[in-house]
Amino acid sequence: MPRQIERQGPSSPNTFGNLSVPGTRAGAIVSLGLVVIAWLVIPLARPFILGTAGLGLLIGLILWWKHNN
Repeated sequence: MPRQIERQGPSSPNTFGNLSVPGTRAGAIVSLGLVVIAWLVIPLARPFILGTAGLGLLIGLILWWKHNN
């Protein structure tokens, strides 16, 4: 009888497929590299990348402003 192999899902919420992206400077470099690759290879993703970067910048600035006041 063949053994059944259980497939494991993502081990943590910070995984990208099988690539673990930690919340460190090295993880930021990996994430930036993935964005650059997506920008160059997938032209349809460009509006999404710009929108998420703009929205992230806006929310980050609002949170930074609230934290400092």
